[in-house]
Amino acid sequence: MLFFIHVIIIISGLTNYKIKDGRIIMFEKVRTRRVYMDIVEQIQQLIKKGKLKPGDMLPPERILAEQLGVSRPPLREALAALEILGLIESRGGKGNIIKNNFDSSWYKKQLKELEKEDSPFEILEARKAVETQIAALAAKKATKEDIKSIQESLDKMRSLMGKVPEVMKADREFHTNIAIAAHNCVLLSIVSYLSQGLKERLWVKLKEKSWGISERAERYLREHKIILDAIKNKDDKVASRAMYNHLSSVEKDLLNE
Repeated sequence: MLFFIHVIIIISGLTNYKIKDGRIIMFEKVRTRRVYMDIVEQIQQLIKKGKLKPGDMLPPERILAEQLGVSRPPLREALAALEILGLIESRGGKGNIIKNNFDSSWYKKQLKELEKEDSPFEILEARKAVETQIAALAAKKATKEDIKSIQESLDKMRSLMGKVPEVMKADREFHTNIAIAAHNCVLLSIVSYLSQGLKERLWVKLKEKSWGISERAERYLREHKIILDAIKNKDDKVASRAMYNHLSSVEKDLLNE
């Protein structure tokens, strides 16, 4: 069997490969810090060398993550970046297909811009660490005016359902208003910084799909209402737990598109 695999490899021109469990593996293990950008570069090189061609399907995510030696979060980020760069097209549950050979000058410019962006999953990790405590503080310190502002943001989200860019903006406003209600300038500065990452293309590419699914959008509204109700009731423990559960729910959705 291995003899025939080697023959196929020679005929197809694959030179950088390994064989594991009878499968041809063309990907290398990723070991750099900005993992998702290294994945992007590796796939771009395979396209450039003709080892991946327009119309080819990438391996299923589980297998691709295993071959690259990475977890699902950076792989998700890499696939989002590849979509932004126009190198792949997501077919939903059917997988990811190579869309086009890249335009070198345009690609390099776009790649350079993407390299400046924060990792969406690192942003979520930071938000779970920070916003859970902010929600607890808001429950203790929010004024009537603070609660009114948070409520208005939630109402705005509800009225904008189906309009993904607008509802995502209202979502950011909701979380910012909770940070304002915590009455801590340092924490507000941290949330303002994190909020900038929520405007970047990688985050938007990942999150807009979830907001476009009505069941998820409705769930997000319910989760936001639970957070707001806890703040209204001055229940810091419930507010903190509700915020953590909401952000964990978002993370789970991003990993299971």
